[in-house]
Amino acid sequence: MAAEFQQRMRHGGGNVINSGMPNFVRRFAVPVLLSGALAVSLGAQTLTPSEKRLRDWVASHREEQIGFLERMVNIPSGTLNVAGVQAVGALYRAELDALGFTTRWVEMPARMQRGGHLVAERIGKKAGRTPKRMLLIGHFDTVFEGEGQKFVRTDSIARGAGTNDMKGGDSVLLFALKALAAHGLLDAMHITIVITGDEESTGRPLDVARAALIDAAKRSDVALSFEGGSRTLASISRRGASNWRLTVTGRQAHSAGVFGSNYGAIYETARILNSFREQLVGAPGLTFNPGFIVGGTEVIPDTSGYTFTVSGKTNIISPVTMVRGDLRFVTEEQKEKARAVMRGIVAKSLPGTSAEITFDDSYPAMPVTAAGEALLARYDSASRALGYPPVRAMDAANRGAGDLSFVAPYIPGLDGMGSLGSGAHSPQESVHLPTLEMQTARAAVLMVRLAGIRK
Repeated sequence: MAAEFQQRMRHGGGNVINSGMPNFVRRFAVPVLLSGALAVSLGAQTLTPSEKRLRDWVASHREEQIGFLERMVNIPSGTLNVAGVQAVGALYRAELDALGFTTRWVEMPARMQRGGHLVAERIGKKAGRTPKRMLLIGHFDTVFEGEGQKFVRTDSIARGAGTNDMKGGDSVLLFALKALAAHGLLDAMHITIVITGDEESTGRPLDVARAALIDAAKRSDVALSFEGGSRTLASISRRGASNWRLTVTGRQAHSAGVFGSNYGAIYETARILNSFREQLVGAPGLTFNPGFIVGGTEVIPDTSGYTFTVSGKTNIISPVTMVRGDLRFVTEEQKEKARAVMRGIVAKSLPGTSAEITFDDSYPAMPVTAAGEALLARYDSASRALGYPPVRAMDAANRGAGDLSFVAPYIPGLDGMGSLGSGAHSPQESVHLPTLEMQTARAAVLMVRLAGIRK
């Protein structure tokens, strides 16, 4: 079954989503890293001897890679599980140390309740005076964790927290490096790695939470991110994301007096959320989701702000309601316009109520650039040379935000180089194990080509 699937992966097609590139494209000069070799890479549909050896090494170490993924998944590492995130980081760090990387763990302030980040760097002895500097990006934290989220393998599928998002991608990153090291090719490269511990719920303030990543971007030429991948699509643009918090208050009273001069907090909240839907749905790339809502006579949040104690009675008009949600957008202009509409809706309160909405920036938008298109062309060329399908740009509206957006103002980047699976951000998360080979080989060959290795 796995062999049949792999044959399809090498020669098959797949549904391709129209990239739908927006007209707000921001472009900057294509760096020498990409432009100097672009013509060569576009025609490089065959593998060099070194690239063939990389492909074969990846195929022969498939079970080892799956075993390492299992070890990572079986360490619970939800974003707020500081010890768990650090334990996965220690496991991964030991692997990078063995490959000759200089590694360090970047701690976050205790008040942020985040595990920190792993930063690693390796400048090869044969990298030359001006080596092409690559930044590789991943994350250790997961949305879910617990006994029911451990690694379970059934034939070609494995389930568990992070199998796809993105411990699967972390394994692709690591084993691409292992393949390169096994053939002495890391010595011709300059690589920096930043694997964050809070991608699923970024710590605050952002300038502290993403300082290490941005600093690495400023010292690099190109970024490769290993979030979930596809046979035929990769990302050179990503939507931005921000959070919003809605608090609604009303007059507590007997339910017999509802309507007229006192609608209460719950009806007002329903009006606001439905008005968001009526007035904002349909803008290309824009989504807004109320993640949770609580209301009643008394609403008490815990210190995390995600768990509440709520009480009330059916014959009492609710005096308080709280909603937290996210807003995703393709440009900063679109974000600000949506926020203005939301503020206007909130201001039109029903009788006896009042409401306030606040916004919190999280991920910036990452628009399409000429340099990103050139990088995608290199990845597509590597895929074809390996016998896998062509790779085109994914519409940013079809995937969420990610850490690559933070480096986009400084260097071109490519995302979607990680594992293939389903159920991300749900207890049913899974990875299709045979595709690890495809993604790992694609990554290793792309890195060789970006480094200018031709042997």
